[in-house]
Parts: sequence; C-alpha cells; structure tokens
Amino acid sequence: MIFKNLAANQDISDQEFDKVYPDYIQNISSLHFTSVQVAKEASHYLAEKSSDVLDIGAGVGKFCMIGSVWTQSRYVGVEQRSSLCDIANNVISRYSLNDVDIINSNITDIPFRDFRAFYFFNTFLENICTEDAIDQSMPVSMELYRKYSNFVRDQLDQMPRGTRLVTYHSYLRELPESYVLKHTSSNAHLKYWERR
Repeated sequence: MIFKNLAANQDISDQEFDKVYPDYIQNISSLHFTSVQVAKEASHYLAEKSSDVLDIGAGVGKFCMIGSVWTQSRYVGVEQRSSLCDIANNVISRYSLNDVDIINSNITDIPFRDFRAFYFFNTFLENICTEDAIDQSMPVSMELYRKYSNFVRDQLDQMPRGTRLVTYHSYLRELPESYVLKHTSSNAHLKYWERR
C-alpha cells in the first residue's frame, strides 16, 4: 500500500516509509538514507531525460524504490554490502516492485555507459569517516576514497552531453568540470547537474 500511495502522490513521511525495513535500519535511516521528499525531487529531475538511472551506493535501496514508483524510469542501485542488498531485494520482492534492481557490487565494476542519469549521496564518505557508520565492514582508507571518487569522476566525464547527475551532501570530489549546476534545493545540499 505504501508504494501505491507514493505513486498516487499521497504524502508519506519517512517514518511511515521506513517501516518496510527492519528496526535497526529504521533507526539509522534519517542519517544514512535518502528522505522520501529528496528521492521524489531527485528522481523527477533524473527521469526527465533518462529511462535508466544509476544510484551509486544504494544502501537499502530507498531512493531507487521511490524513484521506480514515482517516475517512469528504471532504477539500478549498486551497493557493496550484501546484507543491505538482501534487505532491499526482500522489500522489492515483498511489494512486487518493478523497474528497480539492487545489485551487490563495487562501483568500479559497473558500466556507466548503460545509463544517462546518476544519483550520488556522498557514498564514499564512509571510507574516511567512522563516526556514525552504518557498520564496521567498510575499510577506512583515504586511498580508497580517492580511488572511488576519481573513478566516478572519470566515468561521468566520458558520458555524452545532456547526462544528468544529482548530488546530495557531497564534497563534489566525484564531479567533473564538464558538468554545470542547473539548480539546488534542500538548503543547497541537493544539487542538480547536467553534462555540457
């Protein structure tokens, strides 16, 4: 019912939405996972020009699930933690959601050329900041932070003109100079970009 209500543009609070997840995910959701409102805004912008959207560091898939019922695009989320992928895919299966896939993989193994729209919620911060971590499974390493950020920046820089990107609470290290800022929202934490 929660996803049907979202698709029908009914107001859904994060507390209400997060009940699809186990208790411990509900407890950390406001810090680590995209809010319903941000997911709706970001997915609307990304889906305007692309039928396929990639979420870089999808966690439990909240952004992708909301986007898949809020827009007409297909959402693929990439997440390194198999435990979070399992949670996301259980929700997807339980609610029979279409046009959404959460895959357990490293971002460096994903072909960006299959997409024309990307969502990035400060994914690699976990490699340099242990405070309030989701868990202790990710290595703390400035080298990894740079590697992943540089990889994403290089991949985005190779995308064709018109490719869209939304960043949320990002240091923008992953952003190539070839992208221009179109507008911001959520106190400028949510930024909408397009490849020149």
